[in-house]
Formats: sequence, structure tokens, C-alpha cells
Amino acid sequence: MQQLAVRWGLFALLMGSFASRSPGQGFHLRLDTIGAGLGQLGRAIIQLDNGHYAISANGGWIYDSLYWSSTTNLLILDGSGGYVSVSHIDVPDKLTYNGRSRSMVQLPDGKFVIGGNSVDTSLVGLPSLYWFNASGLAITYAEIEALPQYIVRQMNKAHDDGFVLVGDALIGNDIQAFILKTDSAGQLEWSQLFGTTTYDDYFWSVEPAPEGTYYIGGVKGVGNNSWDPWLLRVDSLGNEIWSFTNGTQYQDLGQAHLFALSDGSFVYGSGRPTGNGTDQRPQLVKVDCTGSILWSQEYDVATHSALILDVQEIVPGGDLIACGYSTPINPFFDGFLCRTNSQGDSLWLRHYWYTDSIMNDGIGYFNDVTPTSDGGFAAVGVMIQSMSGNDPPGASQDVWVLKVDSLGCVEPGCDLVTGITAQVTNLKDALRVWPNPVAGGGSVTVVIALPEGLRKGALRLSLISADGKLVREEQLPAFLSRYSFPISAYHSGLYMLHLSTPDTWLSGTKLMIE
Repeated sequence: MQQLAVRWGLFALLMGSFASRSPGQGFHLRLDTIGAGLGQLGRAIIQLDNGHYAISANGGWIYDSLYWSSTTNLLILDGSGGYVSVSHIDVPDKLTYNGRSRSMVQLPDGKFVIGGNSVDTSLVGLPSLYWFNASGLAITYAEIEALPQYIVRQMNKAHDDGFVLVGDALIGNDIQAFILKTDSAGQLEWSQLFGTTTYDDYFWSVEPAPEGTYYIGGVKGVGNNSWDPWLLRVDSLGNEIWSFTNGTQYQDLGQAHLFALSDGSFVYGSGRPTGNGTDQRPQLVKVDCTGSILWSQEYDVATHSALILDVQEIVPGGDLIACGYSTPINPFFDGFLCRTNSQGDSLWLRHYWYTDSIMNDGIGYFNDVTPTSDGGFAAVGVMIQSMSGNDPPGASQDVWVLKVDSLGCVEPGCDLVTGITAQVTNLKDALRVWPNPVAGGGSVTVVIALPEGLRKGALRLSLISADGKLVREEQLPAFLSRYSFPISAYHSGLYMLHLSTPDTWLSGTKLMIE
């Protein structure tokens, strides 16, 4: 174990919740835990038994005036998205990094372990493990003595109480993929290199598989500037059992991010070239334990770049939830969530843009998603910047957390508004209604306070009852800021009022009719 400096803070921030027709309640947050101007990004999210969320993140921290240090961070949020604790592992004169997606586990004793890297001032990088206690406060870290210039893409639990890590290593002038195994204290037990000296090769994900083996997902160089999705199964010592690539005739760049399923098979997410090979669509592929493909599905319209960065199984039921990014406006990307059934048939796919009172076109993506105990989903990633450059003063790249219901809605009922393909997050105050509650037979006034950049076309106001019925819909001009309508035709009860454009959900609020 190494000596380290630990900096942590305890915060309290309560956010409201609301009743929902579909399981799961929503929130949307842009978290800046270390100060404006310092870049951060969210890597993994776990829902805890008490309903809280543990989030692993990376962020810059000024350790001294001579050296800029990246830190490994753990955030604990309550069930409504309020801070419980924030803790940073800040190693003097070293940068520390998390793995790319879902590189965090919780141990049986409640502690958290994050897998990643530490990099010294000469840019020598070593695989590393970072421990936090059950309250989310930093404890220590360990460097894994191996060949230099390792980059860890993901860490997972091993079949025993140790850990497995995968990624890529610089071997001479070549990049080769690696898997290594440690004991519970982070001491190296074995490691294996894969790939060739002809092309660069990378591992991106690892999962325990049946009979003490492991599944690995990555990308393998095949020439012509193409890297195909690469799938492997290795034994308990990292020796290959089988492997295959699953590319196209185009220049693939499809990382394979996999998840082991309850039936012993696995599913991996990637991006598959389409058309003339210049565009991609998100892709899910299910593979059995012998390496045979059971099904392959593609989703959404093709964009310049699209990739699934994590996929998980919803238990019980066997549905799948995936997250990642697409590029509807090149080079700007958005985050998306996609739910499918157990055969990969799409149930819904929704895109999300970040917006606040200043920034109306924030771009970002999701690295990890998890099913939640209320039937919804929580995703974490990074909110990078405004597409138009309209960033608030002191803006920085920050952690983006999204909580949606079982239908992918930030506010319940978005699925009932026809034509919606995207949702803007964090415009909670853009739609206000009064009186609320309102007496039966009266009328209500709606105030619309949108950032100017979002007033680009006709607006739509939709009223949805608690049992999921669309009871009123009005087309409104883009410039309208106030609108009144009678409620005499509606029964008493709870309703949801939604504001949208023809294809994008903007905001929603509750309305109670007495």
C-alpha cells in the first residue's frame, strides 16, 4: 500500500421526488465537486442497499503549484440525488485514473474498490486499485507491479476475493492487450498479454464466466485502420480458450463492452458501421459460452459515431439496459439509454441533452448505467460543454448523473407524448402552473420560461392523467410565455403537464385537481 493524501467533504442537498405512473423516479444533475475550471467525468454507478448511489469519477485537483494531478473520486448520493459524501484519493506527484466504464465494485463488507492507473511525472503508468470505506471515504491505494505503461480499461471481481483488470500496455513500440489477476490486497498473481506486434490491440471489459473462467471484450487491429470487436474466453490463469472478431468490411472502431448474463452467456455492446462505412449504429450481440453468436441487433438511426459503452441485465425478466453516445450533429454527441427484451428487440431508445438556465445545448455521454430498485435506471457520464460555446463563466467538464423511470422518462409520461426521441435534462423550472392544487371547475395558468436557444419552433403542452391517458394537448407558438386553460372537464386527481417540441421533451410538472 502507498502513502497518500486524502481530501474529502460532507455535503447535504435534498432534492424533491414525485409520484410516478411508471416505476422509478427521476432526477438529473451536473456535479462539480472540486471547483470550476477543473475537468471531471463519471465512470461507474452502483445503487446501494439503502437506496443511495455510489459513483466513481475522475477529476483534476491542484496538489501544488508545480504539478497538476488527476484524482480518483467516490461520490455518494442519496436516493433523490443529494450529496452524502465526496472523497478524493490524491496521490502526491502522481495522476490517478479510473477505468473507462463500470470499473468499480462493492465488497461484502461494504467497502468500495475502484480499478485504474497511477502515472508518475515521467509518465510511467501502473495498474492500481483504490479503496474507500463503506461510508465512501478514501482509505488507501495499491500499485500493481507489472510492466510499465499500462492503461487499465476495466476492473472486476475475480472468482475468489481478488480482482481482474484488463486494458492495454505499451510493449516496445507496440500496444498489446493484457489481463492480470491480483489477490484481495492488490498483489499480482498472474498476467497475460494478447495480440500481435503487427497491429495495436486493446481489452475494454472483463466478466467472470462459468467454471472459473473469464469473458473479455476488446478491439483487435486487423489492418487498413480498422479495429474489430474482439471477444475471448480465458481460463482461471488467463490462457485463451477461444476468441473471435466480429467486424465488417469497413473501418471498424467498435469496442466490445460486455456483461455476463444469468444463463451463462454474455451480451456485448459496440458500434457497427453501416451504409458506406462512414456512419455507425449502436449494436448489441449475445454470445454463448462456446463463442457462438446467438443474435445481433442494431438500434437507432445511423450517425457519424455511435457506441454502447455499457450494458446490464435487468433481473428478474432478462431485459437489457444499455448506455452510450451517438453523434446526431457531427462532431457533437449526446447520451442515450436503450432498453431491449431478452432477444435484443428494442423497447425504447431515448437521447438526452443537458440544459440549465444559461446552457441550452450541453453535450455529453454516459459511461455506465444500472437498474434501480424502483424499476427505473440511473446513468453516469460526463457533461462536456455547450455545443454553441455558450458556457457559463468558470464552466468545466463535470460529472453528469441521470435518473429515469422504467420508460426512460425524467418526468413520468414522456412516452405518451407522440414523436419524442430526445429529452432535455435540468429544465425543471421552465414550466410552472398555478393555482396548484386547483379547485375543480376552475382554470390554471401555465408560465413557460425557456432559454432563448430552445425557442426554435412550435411548442406543445400535454396533460396526462395518473393512469397514463393523454387528456389534453395544445399546440403553442414558440414565443408564448403564458397560457391559461379550463380544467372543468377533468376528474380530480394527480396529472402530469409536459412541455415539448415536435421531437424533444423539454420540461414537466405535477398538477393536482381537487
